Amino acid sequence: MRKTRFTTALLAALAVVSMPASALADPLSAMQADSRALGAMAQTWAQVQSAAQSYGQLAPYAAATWAGLGPVVTNPMGFREQCHNTRWDQVTQYLVTGALNIGGDGEAEAYAIQAVAADFPEQLSDYLVQLVQSGNPREEALANQIMAQKGPLLASLNDLSTLLNTTATQLSNAIGPNSSLQPLPITQWEAGIGDAPNLARAQYVAGPNDGAPIGWFDGIAPDSQITRLVDICPTGTGSLPTLPLKAPIMRAVQQAISDEPSLAQVAQPMENGSTWSAPSPYGFGGGTANPAREDLVAALATDETGIAGYMAPITAPLEQYDQEVQQIMQIMQIIRSGGTEN
Repeated sequence: MRKTRFTTALLAALAVVSMPASALADPLSAMQADSRALGAMAQTWAQVQSAAQSYGQLAPYAAATWAGLGPVVTNPMGFREQCHNTRWDQVTQYLVTGALNIGGDGEAEAYAIQAVAADFPEQLSDYLVQLVQSGNPREEALANQIMAQKGPLLASLNDLSTLLNTTATQLSNAIGPNSSLQPLPITQWEAGIGDAPNLARAQYVAGPNDGAPIGWFDGIAPDSQITRLVDICPTGTGSLPTLPLKAPIMRAVQQAISDEPSLAQVAQPMENGSTWSAPSPYGFGGGTANPAREDLVAALATDETGIAGYMAPITAPLEQYDQEVQQIMQIMQIIRSGGTEN
């Protein structure tokens, strides 16, 4: 093998023990897989953070006195009736799961970013060793081009890693039970990887005036012996589209587990998606008012505000690191295709 001054310096800089190329895994394929995962995570991380911010805006409304309550109407008998807000009936079930999904998505992707971001420069080092040991002048030229980019790559990784060291733990703590959740009749819940509610596209379609009230106005309970001839509470349906985040996050997590198998112990319990046991509906006159569920939405919305705050510092460093990675991959593609890198 032809030893040049550059070859010796490069091997010393990489601090890698010389070994036959056949003894190494395929670092190029690993780098390509890591770069795809990082590119996707740079996008989905920002989407999850945005979803958490949007969900956090529900807290004041869900916690308000009138949350879940509809209009007060006067029936033909002259009694004023408190109607139930059927929109909450339609969407709060998924709002709870969706909030847990957001927390689980953020936690899982934080671990994935840590694993994949750390794996890329390790694979890059092995790949540079292969290039230098090839004895091919063109391969050495490629190694020289890439080595010039490794300094900025490692500096960017250091910035990202410093923040990620605590972010996953912060996210895990944020979605854990807090003082607001303790009195709620929730017997079991778990945050996992799943799609998030797209609150920007939530819609309410008004229905006919045939809904059941939840009680007489001023809290006077209705007499069960009275049969109302006309139900005049408005009805309607809620539409809450989702942000399809589960698939890309699952792909990122699987790549992270491939890079760091021990991560499976943390990630696999989250892969089933978020679950929770709903409190039993209750209410007067056949209504389905569920203040406990609305309180749960309010508590989770408060948590989501914290989650968005924990995620925010990662967004810019992750984008910067992804740019460094993609630039290295672009240099490799250009030079291998016979061009020159400007």
